[in-house]
Amino acid sequence: MKSNIHSPESGSTIVEFAIMAPFLVMLLFSSTGLGIMMGRYSQAVQVARDVAHMYSSGVDFTQTANQSIVTQQLASGTGMTNTGGNGAVILSQVVSVYQSDCTAAGVSPCTNLGLPVFTQRIVFGNSTLRASGYGTPSATILDSSGNIASTVYLSNSDSSVRTTGFESALDSAVLRATGSAATPPAQAQGDTAYIVEVMFQYPDIGFLGWSTAGGAYASFIFH
Repeated sequence: MKSNIHSPESGSTIVEFAIMAPFLVMLLFSSTGLGIMMGRYSQAVQVARDVAHMYSSGVDFTQTANQSIVTQQLASGTGMTNTGGNGAVILSQVVSVYQSDCTAAGVSPCTNLGLPVFTQRIVFGNSTLRASGYGTPSATILDSSGNIASTVYLSNSDSSVRTTGFESALDSAVLRATGSAATPPAQAQGDTAYIVEVMFQYPDIGFLGWSTAGGAYASFIFH
């Protein structure tokens, strides 16, 4: 004789699943989003490192072909283009002014003596995503290749030529790399540093108020 009696355990299992399902779905979305964010950050770090090597070696990133190496190969999959998209690359050359520089250029007084100043700024990709963490020289003092005239960066005729937070960032990098603080400060007079900053937007994944909106930022200083 067939029994019509159902085990109460089957009903409780369904209830337990209904209770747990939202948490499991949230965990799935959170894990997926976190994985995407970590992957995008790792890519930003790698691109910043590779571009810094190239930039410090003399690669001209005002050239479209060289920008395309970054946007189409190194940053593949981010949706970044040379003039827009989901990423930005900010390149800066920073020099600590030396007295002989001012003397050679006939600049007196040597207002920025000993200070780190921008001598070049190049930006490609989506320039609206992020401003540089080290300051932004005025567009009016940049030539077509992003260079700044020596008479400007030596005399401080435009205050935007001075960096912000560069010395502390460089000294911190030296401390992490060597285990000891730089004494005197890492950027000596006459030295040049090459800075690369990279920003990639995260794919915007949202669920129940949780979102991956934002982006991954990385910077490298070659000295």
